[in-house]
Formats: sequence, C-alpha cells, structure tokens
Amino acid sequence: MTVTMITIWSVVIAATLLLEFFTVDFCSCCFSFAGVVALILAICGVDVTWQLAVFFVVACIAIIATRPLVKKLMKKPTIPTNIDQNFGKTTRLLADVVEGKSSIKINDVVWIAVCNADLKKDDLVSIERVEGNKMIVKPVAVEQAGK
Repeated sequence: MTVTMITIWSVVIAATLLLEFFTVDFCSCCFSFAGVVALILAICGVDVTWQLAVFFVVACIAIIATRPLVKKLMKKPTIPTNIDQNFGKTTRLLADVVEGKSSIKINDVVWIAVCNADLKKDDLVSIERVEGNKMIVKPVAVEQAGK
C-alpha cells in the first residue's frame, strides 16, 4: 500500500502544480504543499487515513495563511482615466432619445448616450457612468439645471 500511496501523492503533486501553471490563483500550490507533506508521511509508512487527514488539514491551513497575502499581491490597482472627470457633468442631448439611445458632446467628442427616459433634443442630462463606448446618462430635473 505504501508504494501505491507514494504514486498517488506524486500524481496529486504533479496535477496540482500543472493546474497552478494554467491558473493564477495560487490556490493549487497549497494543495501541492499538502501533497508533499502527505507524500512524506506515505514514505514513512503512516496509515492512509492519517495521510488524508493531514493532507486536508495542511491544505486548509496553507490556504487560510496565504490567500489574503496572495489576493493583496495580485490585486491590480485601478488606473483612473480622463473619462472619470466627466461623471456628474451636465450636458445637452444632440438628438431625441430613440430606442434608449441618443448622443451627447463632451470636450468636442460626440458620445453615444444611453438613457431609459423619453427625452428630446436639448434636454439636460447628467453623466452617471461609462460602459464601453457609451455614456450612461439620466435626466436632470429643470429646477436642478437652474442652480
């Protein structure tokens, strides 16, 4: 049984390392580490039940210990773009809203404006966010526009 478990743990280690190669989560490495510990126990002739128990305990501890650090290191910073400066700005529609779409002009650039309200040309809208090449806008109340 020892040779069989040595083979099984070797396959587990190889498979988890291969899986880690194709993913970037760093989670599989924790299972590889646990597999190495279980492999050492198999070489020492420890019972299979203990090998499995130690494998799962070591894997859980490794994940709990390394996951927050890995998430912090792999977190990509958000790079603000110039488009962010337009959020909250008020502008006028260049055309009537047809099927939820119109157009607006910001800094001499014409954008597709998406709005779920029935608005007409020259109505005031406020920019909420950007989705791809479209500005998501909402109507501005007339009393707000005068302020």
